[in-house]
Amino acid sequence: MALTRREFTKRALAGVPALAGLANGIGSGGFSPAGPNRSLIHGVQFGVQPFCYHDLLMNRENRPELLRRIVQNGFGMVELHATWCEPRFLAPGVTPAEARQKQREWRLAAPAEYYQAIRKEFDAAGVEIFTYYVNMDVSYQNAFIDFTDEEVDATFRAAKILGARGCIGSQGLKATQRLASFPSKYDLFMSVHNHSNLSDPDAINNEESFIRAFSYSPDIMATFDTRHYTAANGDCLAFLEKHHARISNVHLGDRKKNQGRSAPFGQGDAPIIELIRMIRDNAWPIPVMLEFEHGTLRTGLDETQRMFDYCKRALA
Repeated sequence: MALTRREFTKRALAGVPALAGLANGIGSGGFSPAGPNRSLIHGVQFGVQPFCYHDLLMNRENRPELLRRIVQNGFGMVELHATWCEPRFLAPGVTPAEARQKQREWRLAAPAEYYQAIRKEFDAAGVEIFTYYVNMDVSYQNAFIDFTDEEVDATFRAAKILGARGCIGSQGLKATQRLASFPSKYDLFMSVHNHSNLSDPDAINNEESFIRAFSYSPDIMATFDTRHYTAANGDCLAFLEKHHARISNVHLGDRKKNQGRSAPFGQGDAPIIELIRMIRDNAWPIPVMLEFEHGTLRTGLDETQRMFDYCKRALA
């Protein structure tokens, strides 16, 4: 008899150890760096949004440690933020405007070999860079955030060299419309990421706003965040069923409805189990990136492992 979500969660939280052998016969937390698709679990490709490692500063100096953690948690796919690749220019005596200009100049001048070397690091670890996360936004009302066309091109070129299939950002509708023509130049997509702020008319926060973003170009896809969609009282399963062809990947997390708090897997209102089973049962090629923002006394490494093992049990 199939377990209900509540029964499953009770068993999962009862101290069931990390499952061995679910992922291609390899035990949880003990993956070899070699071999693709180490986190392909019963037809669902999992990856990690490295924001999960809250205790690790997101800079390029920490990239080796990031890769070590990704491999230790057993992932073969990642959504990589530009902050893990690019230098930072804020320093004593440097104004934000000066730092932003230095960053722009660096992006325009960065040689292909720089990004090729980063890709080799991830390839050697058996980790695919699925998407490249850069906020190419004009909605912050801050001229120092705004990307020039040349800088947008440079960002998509970098993503292509890294082996990513697309770029992702948390920009709103206005910026998305401006960016819509760029991905096709590089045979990539531009993915938009939803939040739960329903008061901002420019925000991507519900089905209607996603549909507007999709209308700008067939190259605009959705990075569908289950935490935020749930908090905004959206129906995650209905959205997945209706728009799965336009979903590039899922940010899988749990959260309470009615703008509630983020929660450990199974303790919020997001239909985590039902969603990943729907992807599995329909054989939809939608990678699932684990992400959390809830408070925890555990390390990011340990909390991420618990989330991943929860998903493995749900698909077993």
